[in-house]
Amino acid sequence: MTFKLGEDMGNSLSLIMLAAWPAVAAMLFSRLTPRQALIWVPLLGYLLLPPVVGIDLPILPTLDKHAIPSLCAMLGAVMLRDRFPMPWIRLEGWVVILTVLAMVTPTLTVATNPEPLIEGITYRPGLGLFDALNGTINTVLTLLPFLLGYLVLSSTDGIRAWMVALTLATLAYSLPMLLEIRVSPQLNVWIYGFFAHDFSQTIRYGGFRPMVFLEHGLWVAILVVTAVICAAVALRDGNAQARTRNMAVLAYLLVVLVLCKSAASIIYGMLLVPLVLMTPPRLQVGIAAALAAVVMAYPLALWLGVMPTDAIRDFALSMDAERGRSLEFRFMNEQVLLDRASQKPLAGWGGWGRNLEIDPISGEYTSVSDGYWVVVMTISGILGYLSIFGLLCGSVIRLWLATRSGPVDRWTAGLALIMAASLVDLIPNATVTPLTWMSAGALAGLAARGMPVGARQAAPAPAARRAMKTVIG
Repeated sequence: MTFKLGEDMGNSLSLIMLAAWPAVAAMLFSRLTPRQALIWVPLLGYLLLPPVVGIDLPILPTLDKHAIPSLCAMLGAVMLRDRFPMPWIRLEGWVVILTVLAMVTPTLTVATNPEPLIEGITYRPGLGLFDALNGTINTVLTLLPFLLGYLVLSSTDGIRAWMVALTLATLAYSLPMLLEIRVSPQLNVWIYGFFAHDFSQTIRYGGFRPMVFLEHGLWVAILVVTAVICAAVALRDGNAQARTRNMAVLAYLLVVLVLCKSAASIIYGMLLVPLVLMTPPRLQVGIAAALAAVVMAYPLALWLGVMPTDAIRDFALSMDAERGRSLEFRFMNEQVLLDRASQKPLAGWGGWGRNLEIDPISGEYTSVSDGYWVVVMTISGILGYLSIFGLLCGSVIRLWLATRSGPVDRWTAGLALIMAASLVDLIPNATVTPLTWMSAGALAGLAARGMPVGARQAAPAPAARRAMKTVIG
């Protein structure tokens, strides 16, 4: 077993935390109800475990803060399957097809990329059997949170519990975030012994963007805007007695969101909070589905030249010159990578940097894959894109189809808007996380069960397993 890190080995606590998380998961499953434990095991793992680093085992992909909690949650869910509030359901046909396609794509990528790439002084190896096996296992690990959401959280009660947990976790996380906003992102250095990214990218608008234990400040901002929407739903859905408390939570989280200094996430909050507060749930789901469809069609629109990138760039430049230039660079880079993807359109180029343009003289990469969509498209091709984004975007669209002729509750509509914001953010950034996948699975599973669906009342839990009191709802 080896310990894989980025540029810095960090300290031994990083390895200890990753290796000890199964024990933490076991403790949570022993003290909470099964559904609560399934929520908190991946959520706390995502927030507290060290980023970038991982445990390397033979054959297996790197086991990191995304994979280990997901495996622990799935194992606990299987062992306690009969104790969940609702029985598990079979996967719908479209989910099965896209899941199988996602698992088969790595093998197809390997089959179409056996040759090494030799350009000037650079050498990038061809793909082999190990890459196919490793890619397939990595796909399974990636999709585990989707399956957990689909099977366990696919009820109105489950979605509400998930969104309340997201809000509570973000409220607690805001304290170290505020510390880093004041003194700069240092917690990961102090505790795990390394910095997870480029420090210069944490400096924005004369201050700092917090990172805590996440990969980048953008990931933190997406987490906060998720909690902001959850708090807005709680305010809209709550009773008169809870209104003052919920307003305070929403106002506080909005302040934290602004302090995160991420322009895109601030825009998401400014646009979506009024939607939650002033529009009916069915309209919210319709808007979310429309945004999901736009994201799904984004690569095709770029290929056909119908995406108004120039107008979007000019608008961004008029609002903020620095952010506008950043967006302009992203559009130019996307076009370069899209041209490269068109050379192997079906199953992509695979890993080892084969998907990127490279300078044959210096050996340095001349392109950067920022957006998650372009990462998937260049590495796994059209098949990979259809399977991965088909599941993510399809969950929102499937929910819309299920709610056209029936009622939809505010929590479900709010989660659909959260997914819409997350999907839009995957165009410029690669901010997909296990939380994104779990939310997608919950929406797809709820739609499969039929709308509306509430979990059956479980037996009263012992005192040690009672639900945590919430500060919202």
